[in-house]
Parts: sequence; structure tokens; C-alpha cells
Amino acid sequence: ESFTMSEEERSFYGKLREYLEEGFALAKRQGSKGQALGFVMTIFQKIAASSFAAVRRTLRRRLLMLTLHEAIIRDRELDIDGRQELLDETRKLVHEEFGLGDDAVGRGSAEAILADLKVRLLKKLDEEELALASDTASGEFAAAAGEEAVAMAVSLALPEERLRIRELLDVFPAGRETKVDKLLRGLGALWQQNPNEKVVIFATYLGTVDLLGREIEAAYPGQGVVVLRGGDHGAKLAAERRFKKPDGPRVLVCTAAGREGINLQFARVLFNFDLPWNPMDIEQRIGRIHRYGQKHTAQVYNLVLSDTIEGRIFLMLTDKLLEIAKTLGKVDEHGNVAEDLRTQILGQLSERLTYDKLFREALSDPELRRTKQELEAALSNANEARKVVFELFQDLDGFSLDDYKPFANVEAGLDRVLTFLRASLAERGWQVQRAGDEIFDVVDQDGKAVLRFSTNRDLARDNEGVELMGLDHPLMVEELRRWQGLVPEEIGVSVEGDGSRAVVSWWMIEVRGRNGEHRAHVQPLAVDPYGKRIVQLEHNGDEILRRPVTRPVLSYADRVRLLREHIEPMLQRHLHHRGLVPENGGYSASLIGWVEIGPAA
Repeated sequence: ESFTMSEEERSFYGKLREYLEEGFALAKRQGSKGQALGFVMTIFQKIAASSFAAVRRTLRRRLLMLTLHEAIIRDRELDIDGRQELLDETRKLVHEEFGLGDDAVGRGSAEAILADLKVRLLKKLDEEELALASDTASGEFAAAAGEEAVAMAVSLALPEERLRIRELLDVFPAGRETKVDKLLRGLGALWQQNPNEKVVIFATYLGTVDLLGREIEAAYPGQGVVVLRGGDHGAKLAAERRFKKPDGPRVLVCTAAGREGINLQFARVLFNFDLPWNPMDIEQRIGRIHRYGQKHTAQVYNLVLSDTIEGRIFLMLTDKLLEIAKTLGKVDEHGNVAEDLRTQILGQLSERLTYDKLFREALSDPELRRTKQELEAALSNANEARKVVFELFQDLDGFSLDDYKPFANVEAGLDRVLTFLRASLAERGWQVQRAGDEIFDVVDQDGKAVLRFSTNRDLARDNEGVELMGLDHPLMVEELRRWQGLVPEEIGVSVEGDGSRAVVSWWMIEVRGRNGEHRAHVQPLAVDPYGKRIVQLEHNGDEILRRPVTRPVLSYADRVRLLREHIEPMLQRHLHHRGLVPENGGYSASLIGWVEIGPAA
């Protein structure tokens, strides 16, 4: 749903834009020295697109740190009176920001916070952290760290920035934010139809998440709210259990870090309270509830302030995607762009558009004329690239869908997780023992049970002390890293075949696009001893790895020759032919598996 700001919000937003434009201009004049300030302004612009409450909290904390930083400078200059005045001002800001009383306990807490802030401020902020938090290609995880980074990056500031921030805070809009009001009205309408409806709300920044938790609790005290800011795997799983219970909280509000590793498919309603600059991040959010196992049609609501830069660009992009979809007949029964087309075009668009630059330059382009032209050109190129990739797939010789096992076969995937874990732990002298129906114990070399787990999400959720085992579980991550660290000479095996000889290799391909976006996938390649490709073997990896072991097929010299003269050039041709490597990006390929197939021993 799109709507516009209130007059107070529009006034504050206009002054904030002026502040950001001045910051970007100063950063540009400073050259490489101004890079940190440019990162700060980019992060501020993103936080402002999330909620006004989040940007106010960040402004207040930056004001606090700027004041403390100036006090430290006065101290070095031996300006005792100036230092004391600024320290008193800093203490007052600490009391206000952290809600501390003016009693002995409150003053003691303020001094402890002040001492901690001094230590953190004296540590030089790593500019790479700022760059990561400001980079759209890094995704929402890195962006969420931006609030803290902006407050701490005070080595380069605007002239009279403390005064500028105070002026901004003086015109901060009173009352409930327009977006929050629309969200609360939407929740009320949903609960009128179904009082038990479970709702997931995604936001990027902690200031926004905390705001939503407070506002929903106040407006609907009986419905219950779970707020997930991150935390360890166990804490998130416990929150997921609470949310799933029929009598549990009706609303889950979370950040990217909070939602990672949890399953939300039992909720069918999603509100995107803020909109990440990279639209692929929105697609990933939707994927958290619109995935395998979802029994109902997912309802997704994007809250868009249509008179902000982010809102206008989002609506512009949405309109252009719909135009393309209508031309291709790829519109669903609800008038929306077909999911496959949307994902294909947005994926290509991410490699052709620098979102940070697009949004930053839009600040000085009030009518968004340049922005519109750049977006249209990038979309046109993305659509053409999508067509080329589609045609390449259509023209593959001998292509057969029967060669590909469905990726939705979740049960088989979980069996592989269990098989891997058993084999990997056995190398350490540990065992995986059955403790019940779909429940297992990990037993160390001393016979002590160190972990109880299940690959069944419902069982793990409903049984205290049973952890959910999957690719993101710490034990699984540890074992995978252990095997990924092996050198290529240690990863080969020979198995029995049908009489003919062959080699199947597996490669971890990591691709970095022009704008820094990162993708990874595993690519199998199978060849005979003379370097001729055997495509059908590439789709039977699971079956090949289960065959009986036999004696080696090739000598060391033959392996090196086959690898250098045939397999590596073949891999490069395959990646370029399939469009898997962007023109102006880079990639790395690591050999992670090598199986020689030969006659029985």
C-alpha cells in the first residue's frame, strides 16, 4: 500500500535531505579522506527510509558521540573549562538517551556508560565496517550494523554538525508515524476477519523493530508480540516455538539477523515495513514465508511512502516490471508480475545497477528524471539478458528434465544431512545414536551425549532440549568447514563403475558481480580419461558417491594433465556460456570433490 507523509514528516524529511546532501558534498570535496563521511551519509539515508524513529535514535546517538569526541579534543588541548562543559552536556545526553534517573543509581549508571563510550570512541573505527554497513550489495545483515557504525564514526563531521543535528531533532514530527498508523490499521482489519491470524513484520534496523514492538503492544495489548533482533540459534528457536503455538503471540517483528535460521511458513501474512534498496532483499524476505510447506497463499503488504525517494523509486520499478510482464504475458490471475519473471529480471538488474549510487544521486534529482532514465536503461538490459539466458537453456543439446531430481525433495536432503554428520563425526571418534523416532544423540569419544537433535522442525520446536539440525546449526557449520579446509590432494576417491573409466569433479563457484553482490553454487563436471564430457554422470552424484570403493584409475600425472588440459578450460567455457560469470565481475573456483570411476577391484 502506498500513501504520503504528514506535513510534519514532510518538513522533517526535507531538512534531513538537506543535511544528507551537505554531507555527501563535503565527502566528495574531501576525496579519499571524506570516504568515511560518505559511508555515514549513505547509512543515514537508508535508516531514514526505515522509520523516522530509527533515524531520530541514530541522530541522538551521533550527537552524543560528537559531543564526547569534542570533549576529548578539548582535553588534549588543555582546555579544561571547555572539556568540562562538554562532558556535562554528554552526561545529560546519556541520561536522556538511556532513560536514567537523576539519583545516585542513575548517575552511577551514566558514568559507567560514559566510560564505556570513551573506550569505544578512542578505538579507531574500521572503515571497512562502515563500507560494509553502507553497501547495498552486502545485504540486510551488514546494513543492520549501520546504526552503531554511524554513531561512532565522528572523526570527520560536517561544520557545526552538532548544531545541525539539534535543529533536526527540534523539528522531529510529534505523534504516531504515518507508516506505523497504516500498519496498525492493517493489523486491525486482518484481526477483524480472523482474530487468530499470525503476522510477520520485517524491518532492517533495530530502532524500527523496537518502535514496532512498542506500538503494537500498546495498540493491541491482548495479541502479543515477539521481537527478534538476532541472538543465538536456541533463543531464536524458542521464539519460533512461542509464535507457532495457537495461543502464542500473533505478531513476530524481526530483522534479517533475527529471521535467519527460523521457519515462518506457518504464517501467511507478511508486512515489509521498510524497503531495502536492493529489491532482491525483498524477494528473500518473502521467501521466508512463501516456501516449501506453506499451505496457504502468502499475503505480502509493502508499506510505501510514495513521496519519499525510496518510495518513488520502488513504485517506478514496480510499474516498469508490470509493463514488461504484460508485454510477455507473464501476469498472474491477481494482476501481479509472475514470480519467476520478477526474480529473473531483478537478479539481472542487480548486476547492472549500483543501487547506492542510484539512491544517493536521487537526493539532488527532485523530479527523478535522471533516476528514471537510468532505471529504464538497466531494466531493458536486464530483460534482454534474461532472454539470452533463457534461450541458452532452451538450446542445450540432450537437455532432459528427467535428468534433474526435484529440489523440493526435502526429506532426501535431510537424510543427506544426517548421513554426512554421521560420517564426519565418525572421523573424530564420535557417534550419532538414535534416541527416539527422528530424534538423535551426538555421543563423544568418552561416551557422553553432548547434543540431542532432530531434522524434523516440528519435533525440535515442540520438545525442549531437542535442537533443530540443519545446514546453519553450529555443529554442522563446524563439520562442513573442517572438510572444506582439506587440500585438493586429500579429497579424491575411486569407486566401481560399469567397466568404462571416468572422472567426476565438483567445484565450488563463488561469483562477485560488478556491484559487489555475491553468489555461490556447486558445479559438477564429468569427463572420460581423454577429456570428453559425460553430462549424464553429472546428475548422479549422490548415487556415484555410494558405490563401492575400488583401486585408483589414474596416475598422479594423468590427473594433473586431465585437470589442466581439459577440466579447467571446460569449466571456464561452461560458466561463460551459461552466463554465470558477469562481464565486469570476478569469480573463484575451488575443487571440492574428485571421484574416479573404474572397474571393480
